[in-house]
Amino acid sequence: MKLSFTEIFKYSDILNPVSPTALLLAGKLAQLGPEKTVLDLGSGKGYPSLLWASVFGVHVEGFDLNRSFVRYANSRAIMLNLSSRVKYTCRDVEKLSLSKKYDMVASLGLGVARVYGSYGNALKVLKNMLHKDGVLVLAEPVWLKRPVSPKVLSALDESEDNLATQPQMQELLREHGFKKLEDFISSKEDWEIYVRPTYIALQEIIKSKGELAEEAQKVVNGFRTEYDAVGRHWNMILWVAKSQ
Repeated sequence: MKLSFTEIFKYSDILNPVSPTALLLAGKLAQLGPEKTVLDLGSGKGYPSLLWASVFGVHVEGFDLNRSFVRYANSRAIMLNLSSRVKYTCRDVEKLSLSKKYDMVASLGLGVARVYGSYGNALKVLKNMLHKDGVLVLAEPVWLKRPVSPKVLSALDESEDNLATQPQMQELLREHGFKKLEDFISSKEDWEIYVRPTYIALQEIIKSKGELAEEAQKVVNGFRTEYDAVGRHWNMILWVAKSQ
């Protein structure tokens, strides 16, 4: 794809359909405070972890492969006077080798099953990054039911095995030593807030009639398909789970 995430999310701070309310409640459940450390995997433009740093005073280390997103997130940290407690680095999450453990590990829309090969492998890796009694905050889409029709899979450009159902994910969390504290299902409004800025950015490209216009229209159609599938075929869920 020639069209970059930087262009698609030009006007977006929120890179997944998770509400600020859910993020704040997750921070409270994790008992975040100035003495706590947070690892933000796939940190994007830094919105969730900057929110936690601002409200709860936590120390944040974030990693993302998109260099422009990392620059933006660090600039936001400076603007918000948080740079002494927050740092974002351009690194491939899959290749991270960390020498320390964290009080909270957050993965919000990274697609951990793809990054680590399966949900089981992902949960093992994420648990190893946490202190004992640390908290995992994980946002992932789930199927409402399986099997999923080939038509839906084709429309969403998704593999059935890449996503679990909500009960399957809850069982996986339990099997890998996590106690679910809460889960938050993203609303249609959360999805609208997520996709609306992308439409604006993509429409600018489409109207330019440049070489990326056709591809931009395909991406718009993809976002619409994802939005239309919410509550019918899939949902986004934010899990807050404590390591046991």
